[in-house]
Amino acid sequence: MKKDIIKIVFEKMHQQTDIYEPSVNHRDRFMEKLQRQNETKVVSLNKKRIQWYKPLAIAASIAILLGIISTSGVMTTKTAIDLASISPEMEQTQSFFVTTIANKMEEIQENASPENQKMVNDVLLQIEKLESDYQQLKIDLIESGQDPRVISAMIKNFQKRAQLLEDVLAKINTIKTLKQSENENYIL
Repeated sequence: MKKDIIKIVFEKMHQQTDIYEPSVNHRDRFMEKLQRQNETKVVSLNKKRIQWYKPLAIAASIAILLGIISTSGVMTTKTAIDLASISPEMEQTQSFFVTTIANKMEEIQENASPENQKMVNDVLLQIEKLESDYQQLKIDLIESGQDPRVISAMIKNFQKRAQLLEDVLAKINTIKTLKQSENENYIL
């Protein structure tokens, strides 16, 4: 039944459809209109892009490049000054503390055990915090023009680190001594 309805609809439409060929120059006129339409769109878009896009892109690139260069210059200047660059005495002071702290850190790492691991981890975190404070003091030293108070704070920072490591080493040695004396009591 549906097929019959479809056939009837097509038969009615067949009489209404245009079955004639288009005129000879129909295709030429169509292609000409299409070409005119495409040409105007392409030309208008390209002109706008050329006028604004390239100069703005170049200006933005130059601005970014100058920003990077100026920032990197400031960063290298700020990190170049530390306690050792102030005077030969300060260089000796810094060298002494850096060597002392490195030796104590190595000794703590050698004596680390499961019993004192929490204490070792805690002291390492405190040393990290003091080191970040020292980095900030280096920046303050540059900004203050080598203010004696900043220099004093830098030396105190080194002293705190050395004292902290010395205290932890003393506690580790106390734990070792207690452990040995307990073991000796069990042997007797």
